[in-house]
Amino acid sequence: MHLIDVTNNYSNLVHSQLNTTDANYVKVYSLGNTSVIYTESKNAIGIALENHDRRIREDEIEFVIKRLIKDYDSSYTLTVDKSRHVIEIHIDK
Repeated sequence: MHLIDVTNNYSNLVHSQLNTTDANYVKVYSLGNTSVIYTESKNAIGIALENHDRRIREDEIEFVIKRLIKDYDSSYTLTVDKSRHVIEIHIDK
């Protein structure tokens, strides 16, 4: 598995996130068919995984957490939609 930085392809999304939320840092990654949106504010880190074609697998979630969270041992909240096509990871700083 590889996370590929595709932030430049999503400039409208990045500008929208920076202008309408308290986020001060936004990155967009591709993990195959899964899109990963990383946002960081002074109080929290949010990571959204989205795949319209299939369910997001547990190993993808763990891979993203290990790659994007500096303090991997920190606790996080996982929100999963019914179909497992969208997953949100929330970490308080």
